[in-house]
Amino acid sequence: MTNTLRRLPYTAQSTALQLATGSAMLAGLDDLTNQPPRGALRWYTMTTPAVILGTGQKLTEFDRNAAQAAGIVLHRRSSGGTAVFADPLLLMQDIVLPTDHPLYTFDVTRSYYWLGALWVAVLARLGIAAHLIDVEAARTDTRDLDPLTRRSCYGGRSPYEVLVNGKKLVGLAQTRRRAGALLQTGIYTHWQAQPLADLLLLTTDERAALVERLNRRVVGLGDLLPNYHPADLLPALIEAFEQELHTQHGITLEDSTWNTTELATREREATGRYGPLG
Repeated sequence: MTNTLRRLPYTAQSTALQLATGSAMLAGLDDLTNQPPRGALRWYTMTTPAVILGTGQKLTEFDRNAAQAAGIVLHRRSSGGTAVFADPLLLMQDIVLPTDHPLYTFDVTRSYYWLGALWVAVLARLGIAAHLIDVEAARTDTRDLDPLTRRSCYGGRSPYEVLVNGKKLVGLAQTRRRAGALLQTGIYTHWQAQPLADLLLLTTDERAALVERLNRRVVGLGDLLPNYHPADLLPALIEAFEQELHTQHGITLEDSTWNTTELATREREATGRYGPLG
């Protein structure tokens, strides 16, 4: 087995297509033209604003009239947690690993460790001092977190996510299937709490409190790197990540295209399970 990952094309597309593409990468591990299965990596952004709900989050938490008036569509992802506001300011990365890959582990929580640690080193290359939140600290934070802040996925903290000065910068999620795991990273170029708060069914006081609490707990990459032009952030991040991936794990990336299974799954699920919520 070669120590490589497929590098799939960067895309800026609708939220439905991007959610479906992550699922398609997992399905692609079973593609007959991709045997033995190979891991893959991609970077992407969403072209229009949307709210992405976790698997168990209730639609009744949201002001759907306000969302419709603002042209914001609601979708549901395949991983847990609560709401994420997605727009072009949210940089996303998907990594899919087959079960025989050296970085794959069957321990769901521990599977985040290598990726979180890698992100700490990546950020150090950009001059940012970051640290992981360990399992005990994350569980304590979750236990003590107030119900209002829990409504935002970025308001919470999971093991091995990445903090800077006590604020969350790198959010992590995963989805597992028989053939492997999909690890997802999200980083805001600039953090804004208000757009999500405006779409939740809250009183005026609750909305103001949520914005204030989230602003104390979350930070954006561009807020930490004010000397970078926004257009330069993603290229700098990709370069630093690929360098550190090779340094720490000896992994190189090979440019690749979508296989037949990935393409078919993406098109089917973009209008199915990941389409707009009715």
